[in-house]
Amino acid sequence: MSNDKSFDALDADSDAWTKGDSAKIYNLFEGSYTFSGLPNMAPVDKTSFKMFWVTFRSKIEDVGGPPAVSSDFMVLKNSILRELGDYVVESGNWEVRNFGRGVYMTAAKNGKILWKEITMNPWEEKKETSNSDENKDKDCIRSLHTFVKK
Repeated sequence: MSNDKSFDALDADSDAWTKGDSAKIYNLFEGSYTFSGLPNMAPVDKTSFKMFWVTFRSKIEDVGGPPAVSSDFMVLKNSILRELGDYVVESGNWEVRNFGRGVYMTAAKNGKILWKEITMNPWEEKKETSNSDENKDKDCIRSLHTFVKK
């Protein structure tokens, strides 16, 4: 069986999440869809997703994330797609500025999204490394000096 429809569904799902387009996300769901992985939150099923989304976007905006009406919502990186029989699974990294980042995994079958599960770490600005004088003499691989003697 060809999984082309499932690959297309995962592409459309990723595009909709990056834009924060809940209508497009919702239309891709299979009847028993679940979204899970947010801290202190029970899994969200298809029937509860629309109300969840409104609250989710509002909370993100309240902590300094993208406005609820913004179409620049999420960044997805390092995606991997794999066929597993009649299923296609996608995983990768996600981030929503000023809210959080983590790993996601999504499964599709017959052109419909079955579930999405995420891990989440709170947002922290990435610290840039510096080549200043104080870092010049630091040994990146200290253990090598233990074994190498002149």
